Amino acid sequence: MEVLWGSALLLAVAVLLCEGMRALSRRKFRPGLALELCMELVCTLQLCCCVRELALLGARGVLHPLLSLCLTYLLTMLHSLTCPAACNPCSSLQLWLRGEAAAKDTALRVGAQLAGAQVSRLVMPLLWSCGLSPLHRNVPGCESPLRIGSLPGAGYEMFCALCLYLLLCNLNRLQPPLRPHLVAALITSLVYTGGHLTGAVFNPALAFSIVFSCEGNTLLEYMFVYWLGPVIGKSSPFLPFHICSKFLLSTDEAMQDPRRAPIYCDLIPWSSSLPSSASSYNVKILVAVFKRML
Repeated sequence: MEVLWGSALLLAVAVLLCEGMRALSRRKFRPGLALELCMELVCTLQLCCCVRELALLGARGVLHPLLSLCLTYLLTMLHSLTCPAACNPCSSLQLWLRGEAAAKDTALRVGAQLAGAQVSRLVMPLLWSCGLSPLHRNVPGCESPLRIGSLPGAGYEMFCALCLYLLLCNLNRLQPPLRPHLVAALITSLVYTGGHLTGAVFNPALAFSIVFSCEGNTLLEYMFVYWLGPVIGKSSPFLPFHICSKFLLSTDEAMQDPRRAPIYCDLIPWSSSLPSSASSYNVKILVAVFKRML
């Protein structure tokens, strides 16, 4: 019990420090790119610190599997309610691939997320040195969570990222109070089903913080599984439509109204909130594809 209370105190300190930095950033910067970058850095720092502490508890065998899942759910809820940022390079790359963000802004956002992950690797040893828990007095090196081959590992990370993407695209169909619970339930389920295979990270910044320094696999293997896998998973629903729109629909209508060119997640067929213009554009892409096939 002393171990759990010490870890809870450390998590509270980390969250409060990050909340203070978010409040300071809101006072210092006006709404815009600079504030977004600060939020990405601080929120990614909070996410990585919390997950690193949870990973330490799991590696030491302190947590019962059911308690570990409960903590995963609660930490996901906490992150959803306190962090107004993506904290995931895949989401930033999505905006660029869909034409909703400039390449420079995307690079800055990804850089801020990776910077937050790197800062967590420096901050957590300092917090552990405070000795809030007996577990923190001698923190060992970590072992790779990748227990399967690189290809199936990347496949599972891709599957996790795809599931999360599809859920986020359809959250507007739910009442706002239910949305964090559903996201937390999905992430907890993915951790339960695949945590023993890859760790179920599906976030390149988080993987950079908690996995890349672990022994057991090479850097290229980590990049293939934990970077390429999630990027493909989050891009696969809309990228084929985006490619088709570029090569098959060079019409005057699309040129005159650029807002209809990007393919949004609302264009997924099972979404209930299809804009009429977006829906017609989606249909045109499908018609053009079938014409080329015939």
